[in-house]
Amino acid sequence: MLALLRTSLRFFVIGFLAGTLFAPRSGAATRAMLREKFTVMVNQFLELAALPPIESRTAVKNGGDGPTRRTGTRGTNARSPS
Repeated sequence: MLALLRTSLRFFVIGFLAGTLFAPRSGAATRAMLREKFTVMVNQFLELAALPPIESRTAVKNGGDGPTRRTGTRGTNARSPS
């Protein structure tokens, strides 16, 4: 299993490098595009890493689509006076 993963990763890297080297645009444009995409990916990763996970109760309070809490007397066996 590990050998298959290693081989797949190796061929992905070789294909990526070959595609980057033989791209129809100039090298400077390709490097600028790759740098820009890498910067966007890093910024997205840092944003995700900095935010705490949203709990369902917090989402409901803030207008999210989480489960709603029921109000009322739940679990009491009180009889109404007659």
